[in-house]
Amino acid sequence: MKPVTACRFAAFVLGVFSIFLSLQAFGVFRAEGAEPWNSDRIMVSQSGDQSGPTVVYVPGLASPSEVFEPFARSDWDNHLVTLAGFGGVEPPAELEPFVAPASQAIAEYLVAQALEDVVLVGHSMGAQVALLTAGYAPDQVSDVIVVDSAPFFSGLMQPGVTPEMMAPQAAAIRQQMSAMPRDAYLGMMAQGLRVQSMTSEGQAQVMAWIEQADQRAVAAATAELMATDFAPRLSAVQAPVTLLYAEFPEMEPAVIRQMFVSQYEGRVDLEARGVADSRHFIMLDQPERFAEEVARVVVGD
Repeated sequence: MKPVTACRFAAFVLGVFSIFLSLQAFGVFRAEGAEPWNSDRIMVSQSGDQSGPTVVYVPGLASPSEVFEPFARSDWDNHLVTLAGFGGVEPPAELEPFVAPASQAIAEYLVAQALEDVVLVGHSMGAQVALLTAGYAPDQVSDVIVVDSAPFFSGLMQPGVTPEMMAPQAAAIRQQMSAMPRDAYLGMMAQGLRVQSMTSEGQAQVMAWIEQADQRAVAAATAELMATDFAPRLSAVQAPVTLLYAEFPEMEPAVIRQMFVSQYEGRVDLEARGVADSRHFIMLDQPERFAEEVARVVVGD
């Protein structure tokens, strides 16, 4: 097994599935008549019509809720999450583990706010958070939309690898990323931008979000993703899962589809749908198609 550098894995996680390229709080929500809801793991903002269908958006590694703001329809009850450590939100005191506590916080939020028939939309690492959330709060969640993500990122980079095999590299990568001078760290992250978006504008937007994120939080989350296979946790997910994956030009669509689907098969009720002419941030490269796919699940458009 070849070693995975911090640059290679971080670029992969942020621009997760172009394997032939050089790879990669405090929260208060106040609904009318409700008590504030607090967490040190997530920040949540609400917009739209609270009588409409409820959609909760969870962005991925180093990304703020701004990723999903253009898709928060005024006739929906939109809840936009930013994970602590990203988007300028203070990181949690304990950075490890990162994914499960964020998922638990969102599940607690759904219950506390008495939200029902929730559609969870998660991108990249945010999809892993959303899937775990669906397992923690099955009575609140009706559907999960996974955007360009899979339960075990390292298994996509190196088929056959195990979490145990990746653990030493993950620990080294966390230390390396955390200790880097800021300029060197941002330069490393910039190397993965072309797997994020098809356009220079999209790449610049992703880089701006990376610059907002806490470096230590990104390092901790990257290491956890590298050495964790969340597939066994999918057995708790009762809601149907719609998987949207980017059909980037470097690989045959059938090969890309199998990369994704193989990690979900037999574990969830899955519908997989490829999005052509896109990279990892499908919502930046194909916003109209992305909006259509989300609406198809939320309201049957």
